[in-house]
Amino acid sequence: MTAMRIAVIGQGYVGVTGAVALAQGGHQVTGVEQDAQRLAALREGRAPVFEPGLQEELSLALATGRLRFARSVSPVHAEEPFDVVMVAVGTPPGPDGSADLSQVRAAVQEVTALVPAPLLVLKSTVPPGTSEMLLRGSPGLRDRYAYNPEFLNQGSALEDWLAPSRVVVGVADRRNLPLMRQIHGHTGCPWVVTTPTSAEMVKYASNAFLATKISFANEIARLCAGPEFHVDQIMQGVGSDPRIGHAFLQPGLGFGDSCLPKDTAALANWAAARGIRLPLLHAVREVNEGQPGMVAETLRRELGTALSRARIAVLGVRYEPWSDDLRAAPSRTVIPGLMTEVAEVRVWDPEVDAETVTRLFPGAVPSPDLPSATDGAHAVVILTEWPEIIEADWASLTPRLEAPRLIIDGKNCLYPGLLQSLPLLYRSTGNRFPLPTPAPAQLEVPPTVQQPESRDGAG
Repeated sequence: MTAMRIAVIGQGYVGVTGAVALAQGGHQVTGVEQDAQRLAALREGRAPVFEPGLQEELSLALATGRLRFARSVSPVHAEEPFDVVMVAVGTPPGPDGSADLSQVRAAVQEVTALVPAPLLVLKSTVPPGTSEMLLRGSPGLRDRYAYNPEFLNQGSALEDWLAPSRVVVGVADRRNLPLMRQIHGHTGCPWVVTTPTSAEMVKYASNAFLATKISFANEIARLCAGPEFHVDQIMQGVGSDPRIGHAFLQPGLGFGDSCLPKDTAALANWAAARGIRLPLLHAVREVNEGQPGMVAETLRRELGTALSRARIAVLGVRYEPWSDDLRAAPSRTVIPGLMTEVAEVRVWDPEVDAETVTRLFPGAVPSPDLPSATDGAHAVVILTEWPEIIEADWASLTPRLEAPRLIIDGKNCLYPGLLQSLPLLYRSTGNRFPLPTPAPAQLEVPPTVQQPESRDGAG
């Protein structure tokens, strides 16, 4: 692989991951960030987002000299021209759910002014047609432009960048493909080469489908509340079909992360502007938006008139342990709602300090540890599957609770078998207590009778 000079504009989750991974791949990389506080942290070797392995690899990349950070791309390019400039700035949702493209436009305008002209690779998630809009505004950009969406999973972002499941490249000029292959190295994954507009739709369609799987799992979990069901086993059976797969079939309190609600809203807005109805996507969003309400519904049902006097312990603020993105975490909806109905809400998260809890949820009581959070609480609500919660000694914690000693497992992360013998009310998304396993039936076959071949039909 030939090392290139690459700039990455925008050092958020995608940008800083890309900058570090490209430096790992041997390229000379400049991360561009306009936020002065974030830029200072990056120059000191402090990752601005939490991602397993990112902090260590960022420090290593800086030490090798293959990674540096700057406020603007223009002065650096004037001294040492870049071969490629990637744009990975944010596209936050506007009031109507549409994607705000102001940061993308500003970054592209800066890149188009560079001389000599580098290849511009847009990584930001943008509505279909955005690339064509940008190219119409800068006709000279068409022969040096590519839309290359990212498919990073929080918790494995560096691995996903270095060993992607697929690479999608939208180009108006296929002569840019060799340079794109140099960027990605000798990855053996499938490549999808298409138009920029189709590549934009691949990104939105992918996230819409993942959102659909989550909402489908939650819909089925609602049907599986009775004692004759075990929702984990049901989802295991469904996901074992290779046409479906296990990923994103875990019932819970909704999408959780910020990408899926943002992107499904943007796609719905894009379709509505063109007069196209998307009933499936709207149903997916409706299921997601109603899912956090399961917590309050369960509390009302189990506590009845005592709800207004109840003390509730909320365990976990983040939507998952391996992300510090709180923008769409269920806690942002659940905790404020609880505070209007109960006497006290205590909040504990091992990675969120008391100051942040107080700032996000004025009136909530930060707890320093798990025992303090549960002491005297009438109900426990689990919003993050922290190992400290999963591996906690619930036999010791249970006496700290006050009747009715209710546990609402919003992430379906506790092992119900360990709780069955405890004086607790355990409630999850769908029933998870297994029925007694019946003795296997014994079928005696005379040795002289030959068994017919199986002729299973399609499911």
